[in-house]
Amino acid sequence: MARTLTAALAATFLFLAASPAVPGAAVRATPARRHTVAALPPVMLWAWEYPQDLRFADPARVGVASLGATAALVGDDVRVTMRRQPLRLAPGAAHVRVLRVELPRGAKPALSEVQAARLARLAAGLARESGVRGVQLDFDAPRSARPFYRRLLARVRAELPDTSLLAMTALASWAMGDAWLEGLPVDAAVPMVFRMGADAGRIRAALTAGRDFTPERARGNLGVDLDEPWPRFLPGRRLWIFVHGSWTPARVERVNRAWAQWKRDST
Repeated sequence: MARTLTAALAATFLFLAASPAVPGAAVRATPARRHTVAALPPVMLWAWEYPQDLRFADPARVGVASLGATAALVGDDVRVTMRRQPLRLAPGAAHVRVLRVELPRGAKPALSEVQAARLARLAAGLARESGVRGVQLDFDAPRSARPFYRRLLARVRAELPDTSLLAMTALASWAMGDAWLEGLPVDAAVPMVFRMGADAGRIRAALTAGRDFTPERARGNLGVDLDEPWPRFLPGRRLWIFVHGSWTPARVERVNRAWAQWKRDST
C-alpha cells in the first residue's frame, strides 16, 4: 500500500464485472455487488502481519481487512507467503482478506498470464474463506505493470461470485487526475492519503481546496493512517485505517473518537 503496506503502507480496490473470455473487458456492476460494499461498516481496520485480537471491536461500527497473503513476482515465478500471525475477530465482523502483490527490486518479473492466473486463484481462495466477504488487492503497480494489473483484476473478478467484494488499494496519485482507474473491474478503490511521498503536498492542497478524486469509484472510500492527519471536507467516505503493530482497545477507541470528529468536520 502506498509504496508498501508492509513497510509502512500507503495504498483499498471499484465495481465492474469482466468477461472470463476477454481479460480486461468490463461491464456495469450489478446491484448485488454494489450491496457488498454498502453492507460494510463505516470503518475498516487494516490488520497487517502482527498478532491481531479484535474480538473486543463492535462489528456494527468496525470491520477488518486482514492481510491474507503476500505474493512476490520474481521472473516467471510467484512466491507466496501466507499470513503467519494469529487473527481473532468478533462473531459477525465484516471481514475482507487482502492480497499484497510485490515486485522486489531487481526481480525482473515476467508479468505473464501464468502469473496472473496463479494470483487470481490465490485471491479467489482468500475470498472463499469462511466468514470472508471478499478480497482486496494491494499492488503499487508501476506504470509499466498497469496492463498486467488490469488483466489480473479481470481474472480475479471472473473467479469470484457476484456476491463477493473485489476491492483494490490505490495510490492517491492514481485517483487524482489519472484516468487509468476508470473501467477497472473492481467494486471499490481505496485512495491512500498517507505516506504519499513526493505527491503529498500537491494532493493535500488539492483536497483542502475542495477537489475530489477523479474516478467515481474512488469517492466512497478513503485510506488513512491512525497516526497521520486525515483529510477534511470529504463527506460520506468509508475509512480504511492502517496502524503499525497490533490493534488494541485503546487504539480502536482512538479510531472511534477520531472518526466521530472527522465526520463532524467533513459535513
